Amino acid sequence: MVRTAMALPARLQRSAHISWFAHMGAVYLFHDLFGYLMQMSPDIADLVEAFAQPIDTLDILGRFGTRFEGADPAQFIEVLLAHGVLLEPDDPDEHELIWPFVPIKGKWNTWQRRGDRLHIYTAWGDRPITEVMLDPDETRMWDAFDGEKRLNELKRSFDAQKLGALVRRLTHSDVQALKLSMMPWSTYAKRPGMAPPYLASTMPYARWAPGTPVPPAVELTDYYRHDVGDANAQFDHLETTLSHLLRIPHPALRGRTYGEALADVLLARDAIPSGTVRVLEIGAGLGYVARDVIARLRGAGRQVAYSIVELSPALAAAQQKLLGSDATWHMGDALELALPEADLVICNEMVGDLPARQLSRADIGLGLDMTGQADPARVRAYSREAAELGVVLDDAPEPFYLQHGALALVAKIAHALAPGGTAVVTEFGDTNAWPKLSSHLDHPELSTHFGHLLKVAQGSGLVGAIEFVIDLLDFERDERGLVTTRSQFRALRALCSDAGIELAKIGYTPALLEHAVAGKLDLTTIGDVRFDRIEDRLMGLVPHEFKALVVTRPR
Repeated sequence: MVRTAMALPARLQRSAHISWFAHMGAVYLFHDLFGYLMQMSPDIADLVEAFAQPIDTLDILGRFGTRFEGADPAQFIEVLLAHGVLLEPDDPDEHELIWPFVPIKGKWNTWQRRGDRLHIYTAWGDRPITEVMLDPDETRMWDAFDGEKRLNELKRSFDAQKLGALVRRLTHSDVQALKLSMMPWSTYAKRPGMAPPYLASTMPYARWAPGTPVPPAVELTDYYRHDVGDANAQFDHLETTLSHLLRIPHPALRGRTYGEALADVLLARDAIPSGTVRVLEIGAGLGYVARDVIARLRGAGRQVAYSIVELSPALAAAQQKLLGSDATWHMGDALELALPEADLVICNEMVGDLPARQLSRADIGLGLDMTGQADPARVRAYSREAAELGVVLDDAPEPFYLQHGALALVAKIAHALAPGGTAVVTEFGDTNAWPKLSSHLDHPELSTHFGHLLKVAQGSGLVGAIEFVIDLLDFERDERGLVTTRSQFRALRALCSDAGIELAKIGYTPALLEHAVAGKLDLTTIGDVRFDRIEDRLMGLVPHEFKALVVTRPR
């Protein structure tokens, strides 16, 4: 029940344990004492900071009464009170508020047990590696954090002052190894939908100071043109792709690489002509798929003329270093260049980065984009282009993303395909679901509506279907893959580096990880190392979410 303004405490102040973060236009509050994580607008952050010193609640309600587009600021204050962000000035010491809570070990911890001590590594986002060494008493406390016992119970067995200090240290946003919960974990295990999201969430983004500009989202159209600096770091740390994880001979592909498996499938389907094969790859990453497709086709007796269209100079340089004279390059935007005719077109995990526009259903009639800027010609052009390509907007949600770049590219690919030629377009997405924005990377990326791509392909004279990538490449579904986040894998790398191991960014199975650390690390002393079915999770990806548009031009 929401309190009325009169029912709110007369005076409030902000907690002394608040950290702020921001990423791509969003602001996040992290409660360093409890581990709560809340996303909010900069206006609500201003509301929180208005309570930096004890102040009359009615004064703040008056000051912010018109700031929230008709929403009552008392409602926000109620939520902030419930999460310990705001307190009454005469409340007891905040440190004393933790004892009724259950300490629950956070997800994505990385630690090593060294005798009777625990050594925790953290690497949230691009922040420096932090190492936290627990002494033997603190390690015993860590072992007692079973997700069931409340701190009130635990302090009967441990020194209360030291226990409280450890909890405060581990819940802090610098470490994020613990979260505090009012309910034991067994309650949520029986009812997973009840579990508060913060218990499984982490904060990898950059710190932010209230009152300063919020870092804006990178435009969907600009990232690969300007913002890729270190090509290897791009796929080794910033951005994980399925093909990059599977660039080595991999058990899930029966000892083949991603590129080899793709070439084998196309050869088995008689999709590759004899003699000279003209291959066009659009957006070739670091060049590993190209390397292995070329080798496989040559091994099958083909002469290969391989062309790459690449927008990023840094990625093109990496490709040229790997491929040498085995390919030729066309630098520029694939949507603007004249694509060479090809017998095979590969467009692997890149259409989600192409230009897209967020629109509302009203925009199509009113000619306004989501920024409110009048641009009727452009918006009508998007909707007219979609209609001409066979894409129906009637079932669009409100608002929606129109992937006009991806639609246009499929139409261009169709024009470039020679009679009998095949195109393979892969990305994460769904057959019928409208695109969703992913903002966890350093740039925005959209999931792909493959039904739209297929409509465009069919409207352009191609025939084919949408397939799951794991079916197309015939994954070994019984294999298990390492489950990590970008930050956790960076911390695991740091742990391994201290043991003299250079841990490559690949799709680790239990056997591959054992081999990588053999003789230097005992994995039974390392946590939190978890594996899942490889079609469900591999590193930070969900392989079964990846689809492939496989189409041909009839002869």
